[in-house]
Amino acid sequence: MAYAHIFPPEAPVPTEDELRARWSGWVASAKAFVAVDDGEVVGVVLSGPDPDAPNRGHLSRLYVAPERWGEGIGRRLYDTCLAHLRGRRFGDATLWVLEENTRARAWYERLGWRPTGATKPVYAPARIDDVHYRLDLDTPTVRRD
Repeated sequence: MAYAHIFPPEAPVPTEDELRARWSGWVASAKAFVAVDDGEVVGVVLSGPDPDAPNRGHLSRLYVAPERWGEGIGRRLYDTCLAHLRGRRFGDATLWVLEENTRARAWYERLGWRPTGATKPVYAPARIDDVHYRLDLDTPTVRRD
């Protein structure tokens, strides 16, 4: 599991029905981009308006199968997402990332994302939070991956 180092073993695992309901809600307001290799889904990202501020873009649910990390799949999904947001004329974008996901946070920060200072609980019993980030889409990003 990609987040085993963050979530304790006793954290409840969402059921398939819960996941389906969450993803249905997200996909209803965003565009999903999926990376497929030899018929297998290896990555996904959602791109659309920020649910809390619809005048902003939002990158959500950027996932790549852990065994495929380091192959550039995440970067291609990321670039596709940002192109989509810019094409919709959003001037800036937001995302949420697990506070303890230092690998992802460092990657986003190298790409120009900056924390806003906002957090929200993901799993309160273990004090696991998401951290909010913002990116100015009008400023060209430099490839630093």
